[in-house]
Amino acid sequence: MADRLVVCGIGSGMDRSLAAVKEMGLELVIITDQPTERVTRVADQVLVADPGRHEAVRRAVGEAGLRDVDGVLSLGYDNPPVVARLARRFGCPGVDEETALDCHLKDRRLAVLERAGLPVPRNRAADDLSGALAALADIGLPAVVKPRDLSDSAGVAKLDAPDTAPERIREALRLSETGRIVIEEFLEGTEHTVAGLVAGDTFHVTGFADREYGRKEEFAPHFFEGGDTMPSALAPSAVDDVVDTVRAGVRALGLRDAVVNTDVLRTPDGRVHLLEITCRMTGARIATEIMPLGTGVDPLPNAVRLALGRSLVLDELVPGGGQAVVQRFLPAHGGTVDWVGDLAAVRTPPQVYDLFWGRELRVGATLPPYSGGADPLAGVIVTGTDAARAEAMAYEVLDRLPLGLSGAVRPVGSRFR
Repeated sequence: MADRLVVCGIGSGMDRSLAAVKEMGLELVIITDQPTERVTRVADQVLVADPGRHEAVRRAVGEAGLRDVDGVLSLGYDNPPVVARLARRFGCPGVDEETALDCHLKDRRLAVLERAGLPVPRNRAADDLSGALAALADIGLPAVVKPRDLSDSAGVAKLDAPDTAPERIREALRLSETGRIVIEEFLEGTEHTVAGLVAGDTFHVTGFADREYGRKEEFAPHFFEGGDTMPSALAPSAVDDVVDTVRAGVRALGLRDAVVNTDVLRTPDGRVHLLEITCRMTGARIATEIMPLGTGVDPLPNAVRLALGRSLVLDELVPGGGQAVVQRFLPAHGGTVDWVGDLAAVRTPPQVYDLFWGRELRVGATLPPYSGGADPLAGVIVTGTDAARAEAMAYEVLDRLPLGLSGAVRPVGSRFR
């Protein structure tokens, strides 16, 4: 009888990886609030529920009479506490709930890392406006406000002036489901994603990518992340410094037999700061497609093995056959859709791995102004022998999208028409 795996939550674009999971000979139960055609085609059973809310998941599982589950994981969806509770319910391997909460809640994660003496931005947590303003006075401007419990940069904003800070803090408090926020110092530098797997006490790196922040403050006060680049532009010694710091953070959080996703900032003077370490796969197709294209290492089969309590196949973690790869996003930033064409009809060179819409587009639909890292308007993945050329090709392709917008807000210096 096939092992039964529950996939609780699928990040943007990550439903493309479901077929590879199914090919491992598993019975696949998927919990999602967006049952796309890919999901329904691959799944043996679909439970429709918000995978980020434990009560909704618990209710759906109970109503379906689901039992005899062998493993639980998410595909790039930021819900470690829900996955931990579900694994405990079924007696499956997995990260315990307290560790999952330490990873998921920003204030708890920062506190754990600080107690371990690891480098993080100066920070203070707050539950109301007065507490947040006191924290801001302590940290100083510029700073960043973040809801403690949200992902995709929702509610994240730069605090750069006394008169605008209260409004941005109130919005972050409103969005936080627990009504708690974190104020962090604003740091300049390059940002990097380190992805990996922890088996026992050993952290295996499965990918290292540079985050593209060339247009970071174009939509101020919100931050725009334009994609990812491999290989890294950092020198090998700098990469080693970042990985060593991440490895120490993984140990501090007590992560064992887990998938790891991180966000790390390196200042111009070489100091490394841990912005995020959490126990889920890196989303936006980064861990499952971008990094495998760049390294030849596909972590997905081993991530499934960890969820099922099996041993890793270490030979699959040896890099080989990689290439330069970039993913670039076009932000959705206001306007009305006048017309939209078929992406499949767009002529692209063979180096273009994929060109995709980031959201459903219908004629007459009005796009909201950019307010964070939610689904982009479109994106492209390009491979090649040189990252700079791949990036140039990515922007050329995005400039030829079959899309007409009217009334769109065009930030100064935008490279897109």
